Amino acid sequence: MQQINNKFIRQNMYRAKYFVWIVVTLELLLIMINIIQNGDIWDSYLLLHLLLLVFSVLFLFLTSVMDRKSFDYQLVKMIIWNYYWFTLMWAATITLLDQDSYGHVTAYLINLLGVAIMYHIRLKSFILLQSIPTLYLLGGLIIVQPNTEIVLAHLVNIAFFIVISLAGSYFIYQGHYRMFEHEQLLLQKNNQLAYTNGSLQLLATRDELTAMPNRRGLYDYVEATMGNKARHVTVMLLDIDAFKHFNDYYGHLAGDKALQEVAAILKKLAGEHHFVGRFGGEEFIYLMFDVERKEALHFANKICRMVELRRIKHEASPFFPYVTVSVGLASNPFCIKDDLHQLFQDADAALYRAKKAGRNCAQLSV
Repeated sequence: MQQINNKFIRQNMYRAKYFVWIVVTLELLLIMINIIQNGDIWDSYLLLHLLLLVFSVLFLFLTSVMDRKSFDYQLVKMIIWNYYWFTLMWAATITLLDQDSYGHVTAYLINLLGVAIMYHIRLKSFILLQSIPTLYLLGGLIIVQPNTEIVLAHLVNIAFFIVISLAGSYFIYQGHYRMFEHEQLLLQKNNQLAYTNGSLQLLATRDELTAMPNRRGLYDYVEATMGNKARHVTVMLLDIDAFKHFNDYYGHLAGDKALQEVAAILKKLAGEHHFVGRFGGEEFIYLMFDVERKEALHFANKICRMVELRRIKHEASPFFPYVTVSVGLASNPFCIKDDLHQLFQDADAALYRAKKAGRNCAQLSV
């Protein structure tokens, strides 16, 4: 609701600016005509035209400053309200002055319809806005217009135009309110859809158990970071040693917990510099850019040590009393996306060599 109200205020301000520019143009023209016709004589009309011109220029200045800097919706709303109220009071005064010469109420009626069209507010607010100027005009007509028949004719015309302006203001406001409401609902639906799509994308690219990227997450990362460029890429495949024995001995729930603990170690070591994800089963993968083979091998051996130091008991292992990992590394200084499959195979072959070498170690591809 507040967002719709703020949208009304901002659009009312923009419409008011168009209205004021028209007023400024007309007032300058009328002031020039008045000066040409009357010379240096300052009469009531000239003073009123100058007053409206000054008030209009002040309105443009204030709204322009607020539009560029801090937009205070309530203050802007008050400025717009006061400007339109002033123009109606001004038009009522001009109309009362016209009774001495023209005897019509055109000035007020034109301003009243202009405000109804340009200022989109609730019906109660519009009634309140024009009530004092209208009562001021009606009371003034009774005083300044001696002809009773003319006064009655004015009352009929004013009543007719007030009904038209009230109806116009009501239907314009309701139409725009429904349009803004539909826009707001559509925006909310789009935001909900975007959130749902983001959640689905996250589910599709994340491993639920370890909260790591899965294979699809890996390929999305490759697409985002490599594109069609050649990069120095190092791949590390890690496998938990004798994990089938672990599951058979401790059960799959304990196996899931062990996977989560190993994953936490791998994520902490990767930090923000390297990609790490779950490759499948008890296998994990690191993807690193611009890392020399010697540095990568040192990092892989550090992973082996950190996992062993975690001291996750593995009494069913024929190799070590704690959970350990084996690591295979492969590197390509000029790797493109199409070369990654071969790089994965090379890392897998190196992982097999690490297993043959006794496990809990890292091996480079040949």
